[in-house]
Amino acid sequence: MKLGISLLVGLSLLSTASAENGVTGDSIVLGQSVVLSGPLAENGVQYTKGIRLYLDQVNKSGGVNGRKIELLTLDDAYSPQKAEENTRQLIEQKQVFALLGYAGTGSTMASLPLAEKTQTPFIAPYSGSDGLRAKVSPVLFHLRASYGDEMFKIVEHQTTLGVKDIAIVYQDDNFGKAGLKGFEAAMSHFKLKPAAVLAVDPARLDESVAAKVAELGKGKPATVVLATAGKVSSAVIAETLKSGLRPQLIGLSVVSAAQLLNDLKGDTAGIIVAQVVPSPWSSKYRIVRQYREALASKGEEPHYASLEGFVAARVMVEGLRRAGQNPTRSSLLGALDGLRRFDLGDFVVDYGNGRHVGSTFVDLSMIRGNGQFIQ
Repeated sequence: MKLGISLLVGLSLLSTASAENGVTGDSIVLGQSVVLSGPLAENGVQYTKGIRLYLDQVNKSGGVNGRKIELLTLDDAYSPQKAEENTRQLIEQKQVFALLGYAGTGSTMASLPLAEKTQTPFIAPYSGSDGLRAKVSPVLFHLRASYGDEMFKIVEHQTTLGVKDIAIVYQDDNFGKAGLKGFEAAMSHFKLKPAAVLAVDPARLDESVAAKVAELGKGKPATVVLATAGKVSSAVIAETLKSGLRPQLIGLSVVSAAQLLNDLKGDTAGIIVAQVVPSPWSSKYRIVRQYREALASKGEEPHYASLEGFVAARVMVEGLRRAGQNPTRSSLLGALDGLRRFDLGDFVVDYGNGRHVGSTFVDLSMIRGNGQFIQ
């Protein structure tokens, strides 16, 4: 009789543990569609490395409430259509519990409707689009500051130096247009008019960049802000330097110093980049020290996107811990909604703002000629 009752209890617990998609008695399965190939792959690769760095650490310590965390990662090559297809596969076929660590404004926008339809939590996409933040989605939780926050910091910094002649070059896609919108709002706040607003077509890079830099040369602005990423940033900077123009070049956080150093053959000195996490080389922040310790075991070099991925995974894991012994999508969303002033180590994430935006941290860094950053 006692044995029968024990078996029934065991089966009941097992049934409860496996009732939610992506949750079994010993694992929680997450899904990710991210750019891992093509000219914009650098940050997607590094972001994913950072996420896996922390998840590996958690799994080695026994996981979350006795469950290991699995991350199924699919490459979308920065294609919104492919990201949508990947998301459908992850949710409908792979039946993942939640989505984590997407990369790109277009990819996030294309995938969000399916996440909302199925009430699948969508955590920490690598996008600062203000458009994605304008209407709060019950399933979408941003980690990073918005492009509007970054642009405000950039324009504020330049006006503090007395610079008002500021132009923007943006790539003609969802990401670039999101950056442009943030730039225009920041310029309006400081009662400034852009010296030039130029769009670059990523599909016709060589032709488009040459024409736009030629236009830029007519006005010779003191500062050029780049709402560009990957090879587009490299191409714009290379053509600008080739033309003889020497404006202050400032990029958004998606600019990769490692890629610039490689593409520009070391001609990177003086380029400023906005950052949404602390410097991964700084010992000032506890979160960075924890990241560096974990990184050392893998033999990897520090990277801003990798650190951001590490932070994103920490937020995900904290949400899972708070979601309970037998987590559901609903309990995870509730746990994240209740995350208030959560200090990860001198870096605070707070979803108590009603906007599902965890951080507005923005800092500016400058690239040296050897590709290293200085604050």
